Amino acid sequence: MFSKMSNNTVLKKEFERSKYLLKRLFSLKLVRVVVITLIILINLPFVLFLILKPTPVKDINYGVTFSNRYSSEIGQNWKETYLKILDDLKIKNLRLVVYWDDVEKIKDTYDYSDIKWQLTEAEKRNVTVILALGQKVPRYPECFAPNWWKDLSNEAQKESELYEYVGETITQLKTFRMIKMWQMENEPFWPFGICEKTYKKVVENEIKIVRSIDERPILIQDSGEGGFWAPTYKMGDYLGISMYRKFWYDFWGRFLNRSFYFQYPIAQWMYKVKADLVGVPINKIIVTEVQAEPWGPGINSSLSQDEKDKSMSPSDFIATISYAQKSGFKGLYFWGVEWWLWEKEVQKEPFYWDTVKALIQ
Repeated sequence: MFSKMSNNTVLKKEFERSKYLLKRLFSLKLVRVVVITLIILINLPFVLFLILKPTPVKDINYGVTFSNRYSSEIGQNWKETYLKILDDLKIKNLRLVVYWDDVEKIKDTYDYSDIKWQLTEAEKRNVTVILALGQKVPRYPECFAPNWWKDLSNEAQKESELYEYVGETITQLKTFRMIKMWQMENEPFWPFGICEKTYKKVVENEIKIVRSIDERPILIQDSGEGGFWAPTYKMGDYLGISMYRKFWYDFWGRFLNRSFYFQYPIAQWMYKVKADLVGVPINKIIVTEVQAEPWGPGINSSLSQDEKDKSMSPSDFIATISYAQKSGFKGLYFWGVEWWLWEKEVQKEPFYWDTVKALIQ
């Protein structure tokens, strides 16, 4: 009995001592600040979600990015693929690409026949177009300047030739009424691709040239996951962003001596919250690249089924569509339409093509 009472007394004294020490600890201003800061940081995402959470949009404008260049690279007849996108998939919103090294292979000799054909077929079907142009445009390696331009050593001359190309492109293509906006460069300030550094003043000058020739809006693209958004948006009228979820990239090998797949730890509501926090109106944002194809260690037509499934399986495809739909954006342009048709015709897997066909019709 005496032992039990002694133990209780000791415990009580230890408890009182602990309470006294905690009281002394929290009497220190620095400790209070640290604790309060931690509580705020832990709860901040939940508060932001409740205040700024997106509302899923009804009547989403679905579209696709089409690259005649990429279509050819995976073994397709790109014109046949394009017509199937228009007539079988019946897409009504396109993002098309002008490739400088195809248009001006020889200095001052321009050939816009490929893009004019695409625009003509789009106009026949009342399909709206976002047209991307510049030296950095969609699809790896991202930058498509002609070889003669790369060989120039004078930077002022290189800029002058770029501006001349931009002006000629707008002049040649402005008659196509279904172009609803121009995209000037593609993620010009995001360090991805085999590219020379893009300077802000160069993009600003390109934009001035476009505005001097045509009055349609200008979209500037930024990384949805890593970009700052606001500075990029302020350069134009609309902001284009990417929405990628799973990818492979060998820059991991620089740190760990190996490459592997990575999934962005970003909830769909965080894009809307980011837009509000940086001051970009959500109705001025178009998701121009919703990942809807694999991102693996090679061109998609060369990947094994196991490798493709690591970044874009059928279940990933459905999950990505749902993810994008809940993000609160009205314009969603899928990335990978060429691959969907390749899967359907070469691999006899119509799932991706037919899923989007059912979604948009």
